[in-house]
Amino acid sequence: MATNSVTDVTITTYVRRPTPNLDESFRLYIGQEFQAIENAINSIIQGTIQGTDNPPEKPKKGMVRYALSPWDPLGSGYTGLVVYDGTSWSSFSPSTYDDFPS
Repeated sequence: MATNSVTDVTITTYVRRPTPNLDESFRLYIGQEFQAIENAINSIIQGTIQGTDNPPEKPKKGMVRYALSPWDPLGSGYTGLVVYDGTSWSSFSPSTYDDFPS
């Protein structure tokens, strides 16, 4: 089942646009601030649980996703929460919760 913005929660990234012609020091300041905002928003997006029907392009350790068909991160037809441990995806369920370090 493909995700869509009408029936599913979707997340839109922020991409800064070119700054207009301004005084050089002001342009550099504004550009750096927009870069910092873009980086902050993107880090929040990466850390947010998202329902998705395909894997992230560059998964990072600690990412949590709600896997939807046709994505099958466990190879078992599993649909639900999965967490990336740096090398592979694992299901996140009450039975596996006891395996996490305290």
